[in-house]
Amino acid sequence: MMIIGAFALVIGLSLYTLLDAARTPAADARTLPKWLWIIVIIFFPIVGPVFWLFFGRPRSEKSAAEQPPAADTGRGLKGRRGTVPPAPKAPDDDEEYLRWLKAKAERQKRDRQRQEPRDDATDDTDGEK
Repeated sequence: MMIIGAFALVIGLSLYTLLDAARTPAADARTLPKWLWIIVIIFFPIVGPVFWLFFGRPRSEKSAAEQPPAADTGRGLKGRRGTVPPAPKAPDDDEEYLRWLKAKAERQKRDRQRQEPRDDATDDTDGEK
C-alpha cells in the first residue's frame, strides 16, 4: 500500500512540476533553460521535480515585491518584474472621469430642457382638438 502511495506522489509531483515548467515563461526559468528543465523533470522523475521546485522555479511574487524596484532604463519598459504596478484609482478620485461625468450630466440637462418646450407645445394642440 505504501508503494502505491509513493508512486502516486511521484506521478503527481512530476505532473505538477512538468505543467508548471511548461507554463513558466522562458525568461523566468532559473539556473537552466526552460527546455532543459522539462527534460530533467521527465527523465529524472524523483529528483527532477524537486530540483525544479528549489532551483528552477521563478521566485514567488512575495519575494519579488521585497526586492527594490529595478531602475528605469529609459526604454519604456513598464511592468518589469520586481516593480509594483500603480494602485487603481477610485472613480471619484479620477479628475478626467469627473470631468466626463459633469459634461454628461450637462448634456442630459440640455436635452431635457430642449424636450420640455416641445412636450408643452404638443399638449396645447392636443387639448384644443
